[in-house]
Amino acid sequence: MSMLKTYFSQVTEGLKKKLEQKVTARRKFIYEINRAGARMFDPNWSIAWTSFLAPFEILNAMNVSGNFIEFVAAMLAGAGLSRPYFERAEAAGYSMDGCSFHRAVLGEVMEGFLPKPDVLVGATCPCNAGIKTLQRIGEFYHKPTFIINLPYDNSPKSIDYLVKQYKELIKYIKVQTGRDLDEDRLRAAIRLNNEGREYLVEALNLCKNVPSPASLNDWNNFVMFVLLAGTKEGVEVAKAYRDEFQAKVEQGIPGIPNEKHRLLWIQNRIQFKTDLLEQIQRTYGANVVIDELNCIYWEPMEERDPLRSLAIKQINHPLVGSIERRLKILAMLAKEFKVDGAINPAHVGCRQSSGGRALFKEALQAVGVPLIHLDVDIVDERNYADGQVLGRFEAFMEML
Repeated sequence: MSMLKTYFSQVTEGLKKKLEQKVTARRKFIYEINRAGARMFDPNWSIAWTSFLAPFEILNAMNVSGNFIEFVAAMLAGAGLSRPYFERAEAAGYSMDGCSFHRAVLGEVMEGFLPKPDVLVGATCPCNAGIKTLQRIGEFYHKPTFIINLPYDNSPKSIDYLVKQYKELIKYIKVQTGRDLDEDRLRAAIRLNNEGREYLVEALNLCKNVPSPASLNDWNNFVMFVLLAGTKEGVEVAKAYRDEFQAKVEQGIPGIPNEKHRLLWIQNRIQFKTDLLEQIQRTYGANVVIDELNCIYWEPMEERDPLRSLAIKQINHPLVGSIERRLKILAMLAKEFKVDGAINPAHVGCRQSSGGRALFKEALQAVGVPLIHLDVDIVDERNYADGQVLGRFEAFMEML
């Protein structure tokens, strides 16, 4: 646990110095994400381990530091520190066929790397394995896990059902932590969420320009922005992206030199260090201009009814409900961002990226966009053959 605290402290301090030298949207984003993660060691905050679709606005309004478990696994993979935690989980009987995000987290828990949670909050979408992992963590720490059952459809009845669960969640957090909901703070979070949303919509619209003002890594792992949901730091990050891309477009500065091929990335990026995309950029002028999970899929929310607004947002996420919604969004992104091809890293053990692969291909082919599936483990680099993946990718680029 002290190692994780030291890691956050060192990374945050290093990024602060870099920001003092030069402010970029990417640096600002990573800096604020690390500050949000470090709140788990702040005595003014309670600790929550969550799944990706937890209502972070509610947690923030109760001074509960919410961190979705995949966030820490991705962070350690990027730092090259995951191997001992994989090995610890595997020695305890967790199969390498399962998702390495969750295997890493279970190893971290068994090694005492993560601080003990005050609450555990999961949602039934997008991932069953995530729920099982949270429940296992709860068993380890003798803590109850609160599971949000996300309805399959977005009918008024389903939204009412989700609001009811949010009210039960607030009671659960109060019992476990003694903290109550600050309703004014929650309404402020909705207001800030709307403000940040507008900046992000503008930033993404600027990336529809040819060439895009975004580089290969500007949007990498931007899904972690949910940790800043409804905060002033989230607004500042969103504005930094909008301002940076706007200035680049006005000055005619491309995100990468000589952009020739525009790519759509499906779901999560490869988390450990690899220069795969840099090699493709240098050789083929390829740029990832949009990531699926960076899509702003929700409408502005109603500040006067925050719980219902959050329910509508959550229930309309592309990874909730029928895959048809997700396919429509993928096709929309492909057309609006004028992409030439799409990449699906079919992550080992992931039903979202592997289970839908045939449907992804069919939906994108219908709008004239070819798709490559990369059968990789995006967290465990022991299962990654750089040369083999690069060879397949190069063949795909030659075809484009």
